[in-house]
Amino acid sequence: MPFSHRLNLLMNTFGVSNSRLARVLSLDASLVSRWRTGARTPAKDNTHIAVIASYFAENAKMDYQKAALCEIMGLPADKCVKETQKLAEFLYSWLCDEALPDTKLITRFLDNLDMFRVTKGSLPPVNEGKAVPAGMVLKSEVFYGINGKQNSIIRFLSAVGEHKKPCTLLLYSDENIEWFAGDRLFLASFVRLLVEVISKGNKIKIVHTISRDMSEMFAAIDFWLPLYMTGAIEPYYCPRYREHYFRRTMFIASGVAAVVSTTLSGWEKNAANLFCTDPGLIESLTGEFNEYLNMCRPLMSIFASSTSPELANLLTEFEEQPGDCFVLSNTLSAITMPEGLFDRLLSRAGADSKTKEKMLSVQRARYKVFAANLKHHNYTEIVFLPSPEEITTGRIPVELPELPGGTTLCYTPQDYREHLENIIGLLNHFDKFSFFICRRGPNRNIHLAVKDEIGVIVTKTDAPITVFAFNQQNMTNAFYCYLEDFINNIPQAERDKKKVIEKLSSLAGSLSNEC
Repeated sequence: MPFSHRLNLLMNTFGVSNSRLARVLSLDASLVSRWRTGARTPAKDNTHIAVIASYFAENAKMDYQKAALCEIMGLPADKCVKETQKLAEFLYSWLCDEALPDTKLITRFLDNLDMFRVTKGSLPPVNEGKAVPAGMVLKSEVFYGINGKQNSIIRFLSAVGEHKKPCTLLLYSDENIEWFAGDRLFLASFVRLLVEVISKGNKIKIVHTISRDMSEMFAAIDFWLPLYMTGAIEPYYCPRYREHYFRRTMFIASGVAAVVSTTLSGWEKNAANLFCTDPGLIESLTGEFNEYLNMCRPLMSIFASSTSPELANLLTEFEEQPGDCFVLSNTLSAITMPEGLFDRLLSRAGADSKTKEKMLSVQRARYKVFAANLKHHNYTEIVFLPSPEEITTGRIPVELPELPGGTTLCYTPQDYREHLENIIGLLNHFDKFSFFICRRGPNRNIHLAVKDEIGVIVTKTDAPITVFAFNQQNMTNAFYCYLEDFINNIPQAERDKKKVIEKLSSLAGSLSNEC
C-alpha cells in the first residue's frame, strides 16, 4: 500500500482535514493534498512522518480509537498497543513501510560531485540416418560464479585495451550489484582498466536498472561520476523495465570481445559467464543490445562545457516548462539580475557587440518566461548572503557560466547592491516569487534547480564546470524532497517575505556607503 493510501486511511478514519494536519506540521495544506493524491511523497528521513505518527497516536485517547489504529495497521486484536509512545513507533514504521525517497542519498551525491576535482503425436517423423545438425564451433571461454564474472570482465577490458581501433562499449547488468561493488581488489582493477580504455578514445553506452533500490542507484551513479565527467559515457534507463526471475549481464565491444551471462536470480555464485571473441556472436549480441537501447531513455544529460548550444537549448526548455521551481545556490541568480547590470558585466568580460546583443536577447527571453511562470507557479530561490565585508573584497562570484571564454567575474559593491534592489522589486511585484536566506550551503560550488515533475539541473560551478540534467521521475522526486527538507531547516525569519525584504534592504543600504 503506497504512502498516499495509508495517509488517506488515517485521515478519513479520524476525520482530519488537510488544513488541520497542515497546521500541525506547519506546512501549506496544498502539500498535504499532494501527499494524499500521491503526487508527492515525503522522504523517509523527513521529520514530518514522525510528527504525523505522534499526532494520531496522541489523539487516540480512547481504547476504541487505539483499537482502530491497530486495525488499520493490521495488528491482531490481542496485540493492540495502548501505550502512546509505542503506538507512535508502530505508526511511524507502518507509514514508512515502502520505498520512500531518502534525501541522504542526494546529500551524498552532491557532496561527491562538489568534491571532485555507464504433443508427441503432432511431431514430424524422425528420419533415421540423417545427420544431426551441427552448429558453428566458436572461440569462447567460460568463467563460473561471482569470481568468474569478475575475471571475465577483466579479460574483456584487457582485450579492449589491447585493441588498436577505438569502439563503443555497450554495458548492462540487472544482477545484484554486489558482484561488482563488493570486492575492492576487483573494483581497483576494473577502474584502472576502464580509465585506460577511455583514455584510448573508447566510448561507453550504459543502461542503468532504475528498479533497484534508490541507494543502489545513487551508489552506481557515485561510482560512475568521475567517468561521466570525461564526456565518454552515455547513461540510459529503460522505463518499461519489469522484474524477472532471470538476470542478464552484457559487456560488449563491437569487433573486439563480449561477456554475456544469463542466470536465475540468486544463482549468481554458480552462473556461467561466457567470454567470446567470435565476430558473428559479437555482432548478434550487439544487435540485441541496440534493440534494447531503442527502448531506453537517457538517465541524465552531461555537459562538460557551459557554453555548448545543446546545454543552452536544454536550459531554455527547462525554464519554459510550467511548474513550481526551487533553486539552491551560494550566489545570486542570473534570472534576477537587472538588464543594465547584465549589460555592464558583458562589457567587463570583453564581449563584442554581436555577442552582447545575442546574450542580452537570450536574457530577455528567459526573463519573459520567468515572469510568465510566476503568474501560476511558485519560484523559490534559496541563497546564501555574504556579509558587507565579504562583498567589499570583490570576491563574490557572478552566476554567468556562459560568459565568453569561460570568464569568471566577481561583483563590485555597486553591482551587488543593484542586484539586491532588483530582487526586492521582484519580491514586491510577484506574489509567487520567494527568496529564502540560508547559511552557507553544504556544497559551495553547486547550483541546484528542481522543477516539480519536470526535472533537475545540477551545476558544478568551479573547475571542471559540469552540468547534469535529470528528468527521470524517481530522481526528480528525490531531489525535490531534498530541497523541501532543506527549506524546513531554514529559520522562519529567513523565509518570511517581509523580514527578508527588510534584511535585503539593510544589506543594500550598507553597500551604498561603499559605492
